[in-house]
Amino acid sequence: MSEITILNRVAIGDIVRRTAAKSPEKMAIISGEKRISYKDFNNDCNRFAHYLLDLGLEKGDTVATICGNSWQFLVAIFGIAKAGLVWVPLNPGVSFNEKSFILSEVQAKVLIGDEVFLQGKKEEFSSICPELLVIGSGALETEKFENTLKTNNTAEPEVNIGDRDIAQIMFTSGTTGTPKGVLINHQAVFIASLANIIEAGLEKKDIATLLMPVFHCAQHALVAAFFHLGVTVVIIQGFEPESLMKTVEKEKITWMFALPMMYRAFLYHPSFKKYNLSSLRYCLYAMAPMDRNTLEKGINELGCDFALGSGQTEMYPATCVFKPEDQLNKSGPYWGVPSIITDIAIMDENGILLGKKEVGEIVHRGPNVMAGYLNNPEETNRTRQFGWHHTGDLGYFDEDGLLVFVDRKKDMIKSGGENVASIQVEQVLISYPKVLNAVAVGLPHERWIEAVTAFVVLKPGEEATKEDIINHCKEHLGSFQVPKEVLIVSELPQTTTGKIQKHVLREKYQSLYSNHPV
Repeated sequence: MSEITILNRVAIGDIVRRTAAKSPEKMAIISGEKRISYKDFNNDCNRFAHYLLDLGLEKGDTVATICGNSWQFLVAIFGIAKAGLVWVPLNPGVSFNEKSFILSEVQAKVLIGDEVFLQGKKEEFSSICPELLVIGSGALETEKFENTLKTNNTAEPEVNIGDRDIAQIMFTSGTTGTPKGVLINHQAVFIASLANIIEAGLEKKDIATLLMPVFHCAQHALVAAFFHLGVTVVIIQGFEPESLMKTVEKEKITWMFALPMMYRAFLYHPSFKKYNLSSLRYCLYAMAPMDRNTLEKGINELGCDFALGSGQTEMYPATCVFKPEDQLNKSGPYWGVPSIITDIAIMDENGILLGKKEVGEIVHRGPNVMAGYLNNPEETNRTRQFGWHHTGDLGYFDEDGLLVFVDRKKDMIKSGGENVASIQVEQVLISYPKVLNAVAVGLPHERWIEAVTAFVVLKPGEEATKEDIINHCKEHLGSFQVPKEVLIVSELPQTTTGKIQKHVLREKYQSLYSNHPV
């Protein structure tokens, strides 16, 4: 490898090489009965990088993926990085039209996909991408991903990679219905993942879950942190509470990352007491606050630390951590303290930074900020007004300097002349013992302008009326915050990363109060 390639380099692919050099026989990946050492993982990443370069791809070309979690997917991700190419992860759950738009927008040279996601659309995908690779062993007549790893060339690719070179284009999850391509450089991922080792209390001896989709920024940032440190990663296909308990017991998992609703399903499952879960020492959650009942049950019955991590694709996570020592000492939608690499401030609409307990937009600075939006300089500039990255989130710092999330600016409900934070209503809804998940939105109303409206999913086997839930809300909320209507539903529209799509509910139920005002 030439000097210019390695001198002062900050590159995602080097993470795996360095750990493999220190701990070659350490187990990197467990996937069912398959075990992959760091040495073998690094070699496979190099093999795949050479395959891509031998196709004639050049630094900066894009390689897209439509994949669920698998060891092959991890090889692809870090092989793409080693080759100096740009990874474009597509959410398998979006429509074909959205997939084809993204592939055309980024001019993908190669598409890697799980067989289950490519079936029935092979010809259409082939017409967009010159090269198609499939993960799986079925009947699709195309190059199998595993065949790319048969070469004996395991040398580190000689590619000159700069820290500000674009490493990834991740499209926003679409909670607003308008996904944008976020340009992320090597520096952002590399430094954020290093910070996560510290902020998430990781230890080299940890055995960690890979449960959340790795095409999402949060899980990917954690995977990079795991590989920095030499943690063993256990790939878990899909979420089923009892299956997860069995895996925790079998593999002696110590560190877990999941959504609050997953922890609720896990902790309140009838088989919870059947399994030895004593290996768990640290449970990270994200996307939403944890209700206090679940949090206390998790801390007391698992005997481990819980923490909340926050961030966004545009500001590679985690940017803020609500740490274990604060979990039961602070009540409410706390995001905690800034990570060691992130400046966080509260700003008003005129660019003035606000003091403690003053509500404004949460803004960031740090090496983990995006390079910009793909083909959208206007939106990029809008997010960088006054020299800070604008998150679109409202919040404030409390008297102890901990960040409190108020709401997304677009989700704040304006009802009868009052501002109602949807997250505050949601916390009360979820605290009702029979509720599994809930969301609050503002819907058009002739009298209230926007009526606070709740959508609730009950726990399996539980029964409750809307009057029960409204009465519970009246005990814990001000009169203007209590939902005008509660709709008990079987499920809520979500992205595959667990974010509830409030825009879908707003569109579907926008006429709810037209004929039956409350």
